[in-house]
Amino acid sequence: MAGNILNRLFRLNFPDCTREALSFLTSYISQDCPAIPGLNANTEQVIVEICQEFVLFKSVRGPQKKLTAVQELHLLDMICTCFSEAPEKSKYRIFNLMFGAHGDGTVNLLTKLVSLALSVRCTPVLFCAAIWMQERDSLSPVVKGLTQRLVSDYCILYPDHSNVFSTLPSVCPLFACNFVTAVTSLYSFAGIDSLPPLALLQHVSDWVFKDNTMCCESLRQAAIHSAYTTPVPGLTGWCVRGPLVCCQLKEKVSDSQISQSHIESLLVCLEKLHLALLQSLTFTACVNLSPGLISASDLTHIAQTLQVVSRPNPSQEEELACNIALERLAQILQVAANTRTYIADRGKIKELESLAKHKLPQNRLLAMVLSNQLQGIKPYSVIVTS
Repeated sequence: MAGNILNRLFRLNFPDCTREALSFLTSYISQDCPAIPGLNANTEQVIVEICQEFVLFKSVRGPQKKLTAVQELHLLDMICTCFSEAPEKSKYRIFNLMFGAHGDGTVNLLTKLVSLALSVRCTPVLFCAAIWMQERDSLSPVVKGLTQRLVSDYCILYPDHSNVFSTLPSVCPLFACNFVTAVTSLYSFAGIDSLPPLALLQHVSDWVFKDNTMCCESLRQAAIHSAYTTPVPGLTGWCVRGPLVCCQLKEKVSDSQISQSHIESLLVCLEKLHLALLQSLTFTACVNLSPGLISASDLTHIAQTLQVVSRPNPSQEEELACNIALERLAQILQVAANTRTYIADRGKIKELESLAKHKLPQNRLLAMVLSNQLQGIKPYSVIVTS
């Protein structure tokens, strides 16, 4: 295309200007960014300007163009179509041009795009968004902001069971994996102020239970994108802290908007999730992925947070809940060590042992597993109970 591409696009109205801009950008990037005939200016600068002016509508030349709600929906639909039709090798390069280098100014549009991609099951957009999350760390504020909006759209505004969410791991496993990592950071399950919405917890427990591969999807990408986080530490924190937090919530039912049945539903989901996590660790060992789903440091941190959640003078029910929590922690450590799916650290295990002896209620299973770890003995096979 001739070098007057910018002048041509400025003469077109929406949506024609955006449609042609997307077509040009796709063609240009798919051809490995050749020089543009007749263009004297910096080629990369022109490409960025085309994207800014006619896709993101963040003008650097004059007044900002404000799209109506209908026009914005049309824009999002065109972007989804662009990614669906672009060559495989070009998809993330196009995505990165749009959302990778412009800071937080494009996050609002990206959030709307991902929400639409979820509803129409546009796998290419979700996969690119998953890589975007992974490169920025699924625990970062910008990723948590995107995650919060999706939870609001699909689990809070419409609390009924969402078919869109129920099939997410089959539509884009990597996005589901990184999304779960982010939600466990967003909702730590450390008290009433950090409870995940019940609909979200139901979806997550179903995903992990039905698909033992989901938790290791980000680890699969580690060879290409060295930065990664997995959902396993956050989900382990949910399963370990959950029983004790729910027990304390039961005592405050009359003072809160949470009902007894709501708490019981949370506990059922956590029990299902705990079993699913153990199955996921075992599966990861079967496919010979390197250790990295969880680390000794993660487990020690979870034990420290459990210490914070525990009260000095617990009731009998709290003691029982804390015992369940410690057994779950022991079982995760035992299976992770036995399947070589965790990053060992003798110093952290000793720190965890000290916590278990001096700061937390005594638990025989946890003491035995920690002792075996420190002796370098393969953990015994213990029946998993919740």
